[in-house]
Amino acid sequence: MSRFFLLLWGLLLLPRQAHGANCYPLTSSFCHGLGYATTPHPTGAPGYSLQQAAQLVETACSPNVAALVCRVVVPECGSEESSQKKPCRALCQKVKADCESALEARRLSWPARLRCDALPESNCVQGPHTSGLHLPPASCQPITGPLCGDLSYTETVLPNLLGHTTQEEARAALQTFALVMQVGCSTQLMPFMCSVYIPKCVSGSPRPPCRTQCEQARSGCESLINRIGSAWPEVLRCETFTTESCEQVPAFDSTQTSACQRITVPLCRDLPYADTVLPNILGHETQDAAGLEVDQFQTLVKVECSPHLKPFLCSVYTPECVSGSPRPPCRTLCEHARSNCESLMNKFGFQWPDSLKCEAFSTESCEHYGVGRSGGVCEPITIPMCQGLAYNQTITPNLLGHTSQREAVMRMSFFNAMVQSMCSVDIRLFVCTVYAPRCSAGEVQRPCRSFCERAKRGCEGLMGSFGVSWPDELQCNSFPVDNCISEDKKPEMLYAEGILAKLIAGGYSVRGKTLSLKTARLLLTYMDADKTGYLDVVEVFKLEHYVAVVRREYVENYEKSNPPSIPLGQMKKALREFELDDETFTVLWNENRGEGGIDYDEFMAVLTKLHILRERFHANLLRLPCDCQVASFSFKQASSAVLQPLVKRWSLSVNCDSMSSISR
Repeated sequence: MSRFFLLLWGLLLLPRQAHGANCYPLTSSFCHGLGYATTPHPTGAPGYSLQQAAQLVETACSPNVAALVCRVVVPECGSEESSQKKPCRALCQKVKADCESALEARRLSWPARLRCDALPESNCVQGPHTSGLHLPPASCQPITGPLCGDLSYTETVLPNLLGHTTQEEARAALQTFALVMQVGCSTQLMPFMCSVYIPKCVSGSPRPPCRTQCEQARSGCESLINRIGSAWPEVLRCETFTTESCEQVPAFDSTQTSACQRITVPLCRDLPYADTVLPNILGHETQDAAGLEVDQFQTLVKVECSPHLKPFLCSVYTPECVSGSPRPPCRTLCEHARSNCESLMNKFGFQWPDSLKCEAFSTESCEHYGVGRSGGVCEPITIPMCQGLAYNQTITPNLLGHTSQREAVMRMSFFNAMVQSMCSVDIRLFVCTVYAPRCSAGEVQRPCRSFCERAKRGCEGLMGSFGVSWPDELQCNSFPVDNCISEDKKPEMLYAEGILAKLIAGGYSVRGKTLSLKTARLLLTYMDADKTGYLDVVEVFKLEHYVAVVRREYVENYEKSNPPSIPLGQMKKALREFELDDETFTVLWNENRGEGGIDYDEFMAVLTKLHILRERFHANLLRLPCDCQVASFSFKQASSAVLQPLVKRWSLSVNCDSMSSISR
C-alpha cells in the first residue's frame, strides 16, 4: 500500500507540458545543434515540406541555411509570440542570395511561403546561436548517478531532445518518473525514458529515441497513469519519434506452406489481393474463426479513424497468400493505424489488443504495403473529386500540410463546383496532385511547375471575372521543374510508375520482393505495341498475363532455393528458346547476377530484354523495297553483336537505295 501512495504522489508530479502547450521534441536531425530543442510543428509548419527543407539544408549553400530554414519550417516554441526566436529579414536575404546558384544547379526551388519581407528586421535571430542556448561542441561523457546507470550503454551526450544541458538537470526531470518505473508497468519504460533524457552517445551525437519502444512503454503504463487522473506527457508523444533507431524484431516466419483460398471474410473482400492462407499469425485455422474476431473492428473501420486500419487488420486475419505462405503484417502500418485509432477506442473504454501490439511485427514486408523509406504510408484516396484519376493512392500530410483527407477536402471545397465548371480540364488533376498528391511506395510525387502554370492560365482569367484570385498557396514557382507529374494521365492509360503500382497491388512479387521501376519500364517498352509510351486496357491485360507466366516459372522452379535465385546452369536452360551463344550468355550472366545467381527482378528484366530484341529483329526482316544484295545472319548472331558490351554499335546495311539496321 505504501508503494501505491508513493506512486500516486509521483504521478501527480508528472510534467503535463514540460515546454508549454503544444511543444514537442525537435526530431529532424538536420536541425539539431541550432540552439533549441522543441517545436510546435515537429513534422513541419503548415504549408512546408520537411523533405524540401532537408534538401535545402543538405546543399550547405550558405553557412546559415540551416538556421534560417529550420527556424521557419520547424520553428522554436514561442516564436509565434516572440520575434527574438524568428530569423531576421537580413539573414533570409543573405541565405537566399548565397543559395540562388546552388539551387538552380540542383534544380531545387526556394519555398514559396518563405518570404524574406515577412520576417522581422531587428530583435531576431541573426545566425545559428544568436538566440536560445549557446551550446559548446558536443562530446560523449560517462553516465553518472543511479538512474540510467545500468543500461547497455555507458556514455551519453547533451543537450538532449528536451533541451537539458547537464546530466543533473536531465536526472532531476527524469526523477518524476522514477516511482512509475519501479512499479514495473512496462519493461520498456526505463530504457525509453533514458533514451530521451540520458541518450546514448554515438560518435558525439545522441541516438534518437525509438517510436516502437515509446509505444510499448505507453501501452503498458498509460492506463495506470490515467487511473490516477494524470496523462502521458505531451512532450513524449510517440508520433514525434521515428523507428530509425529501433532494433529489428525477427520477421514472422511461416515455412509451412498451405493451399491458397479465396477470401470470404466480408471486411477483407475488397483488398488488392483476393487469396489468403491459414492458419494466420494469430492461429485461426478457418476464415469463419478469423471473421468472427475481426468483426469487432467493423465500427472502428466505418468511422475511418485511420485509412490504414483495415489493410492492417486484414493483413493479420486474412493475410495475402504468397506461394502458399502468409505475407507478414507490417509494423509501420500497425503503428499508423494504432496512433490514429487508439484514443477513440480508449474513449469508449476499449484498449488496443495485446495480440496486435505493433512491436510484435517487423518492417520486412512494409514496402509491399506502400511504406516508404522515410516511414510515409500510402493510403486510398477518399476525396470524391479526386477519385477516378490515373492514380488511387495518396499520402498525408499533403503538399499544403493538411494532416488528413478530411481536412483537405474541406480546404479544397472552393474547387469542387465553381472552378471545375469554369476552368480547363487541367485544373482537376492539378488541384488533386496538391491536395491529394500521388503516392508511390510511401513517397509523395509533386506536380510540375509547367503543369501548375498551364492550369493557372486556363483558370485565372475566369476566376478574376468573379472577383476571385489564384490562391497564394498554389504559387507555381513553389513546384519543381522535373521528376514530377506533368500532364493528365487517363485512368485507362498506365505509364511505368502506374504499371509498377498495379503489379505490386496485384501481388506479382516473390517473398515480398517486388519488381523494380527499371524493370517496369522494360515491360512498358515490350507491351507498348502502338508505341504511345503508355499501355491501354488491352495492353495491360497482356502485360499481367506475361508477368504471371514468368513469375509462375520462377516460383515453381527456382524460388525454393536459398537464397531464392537462379544458378548459372538453370539460367542457361531458361534461356534456351533464344539460342544464345556461350559468349553472349556470359555477358548477360555477369551483368545481371547477384549473390547466388539471378533474382526474380533480374530474371524478369533479362527475359523482357531478349523478347524486345527478338521482336525488333523480326520487325526488320524482309523489308526489301528494291533489288538488293542482303547479308545473311540469324537472331543468334544479331543478339550476340547487340548484347556484347565490347561492340558499342552494330548495324546491318544493304547495298541499295534504302537501308535497314538494328542498333543497340
